[in-house]
Amino acid sequence: MTDFTELKQTGSEADRRAILTLLDKWRLATKAKDIHAILELVADDIVFLPAAVPPIRGKKEVENMYRAFFPRYREVEQESAIEEVQVAGDWAFLWGTDELRLTPEPGGAEIHLKGKAVSILKRESDGSWRFWRGINNMTQQPAGEQG
Repeated sequence: MTDFTELKQTGSEADRRAILTLLDKWRLATKAKDIHAILELVADDIVFLPAAVPPIRGKKEVENMYRAFFPRYREVEQESAIEEVQVAGDWAFLWGTDELRLTPEPGGAEIHLKGKAVSILKRESDGSWRFWRGINNMTQQPAGEQG
């Protein structure tokens, strides 16, 4: 579940609800390993800037990344603690902490990644919000570390 406690925010209540719903859809699509659902949540010209790998540009590269990533893990759990959401017209940004817990497909110890993240969203012509840019610095946490 995504934690939105004590969230700093601007913009209309409808925009904030739509953005928080987008985040929840992302979490659920990731858990379900549903690449089609993930692609519906990102802009055509998406750019992700993950730690330690080259930029991921466009929906095709996002699709390719997840097609290589998801089969390696039996379970994928992503959690976020959002600190701030700001809306300015058709643009929004948010930042907070992301955690990813991965259970390898062949078994073995859970992999726990944690770090800070910033996302920039844009409102599409149909009024929906999509992820446009994203950067995180998630790194693997020592075995047994919680939260």
